[in-house]
Amino acid sequence: ELTVVLLILIGLAGLAIPYVSGTGRMAMCQTTDATMQAVKEAIMGGGAGSGFYGDTLGEYPKNTKTGTDYNLHYLFNMPTGGGFTVYNPKTAVGWRGPYLMSGVTLATSGVFDINNLSNRFTDATNNYVHDNYVDTMSTVLDAWGRPIVLQVHSSYGARLVSAGSGQGIGFANGDIDTLIADSGRQNDDRVLNLEGTTPANQSCVD
Repeated sequence: ELTVVLLILIGLAGLAIPYVSGTGRMAMCQTTDATMQAVKEAIMGGGAGSGFYGDTLGEYPKNTKTGTDYNLHYLFNMPTGGGFTVYNPKTAVGWRGPYLMSGVTLATSGVFDINNLSNRFTDATNNYVHDNYVDTMSTVLDAWGRPIVLQVHSSYGARLVSAGSGQGIGFANGDIDTLIADSGRQNDDRVLNLEGTTPANQSCVD
């Protein structure tokens, strides 16, 4: 009888493990999606205000109006390059951040393997995205502890991208499959378009 009971318990444990694993993955996906939505509202505006885009008259976060160094860092720290000014209440124009209060400041430039993402940052038409991680840069992480990337393309618009659930945990596993030149989401990446319709993300339980 004891053997039968043990076999039943082992069988139940075998059934429970995939369920618990799937539930954990679902929670991390949902957390990442919520984080990306918060970043989107910080850029495009929402209940808390007009966001970076509205305050700067239609610019995505970058250091200069004429530059292409798109970076979530500029949601936390005012751009120091040309074209951007401190918010002026009279004109309702200018940077009035920080637009996000919770982020991560990278301790060293070598923590994140940028080579994993090099072709996610530019294409033949010279459209750049979040193209470097250096000391004192602030960024936003997904639930797996990897940077969320801002991609801006002249044809496809702007989007936020996470490497998704299948890449592992931590900076070293931040390889994003969605190239800047791709018209939609690739593989298990999680994508949120800043404007227009977002392609369907992979189910978190798959």
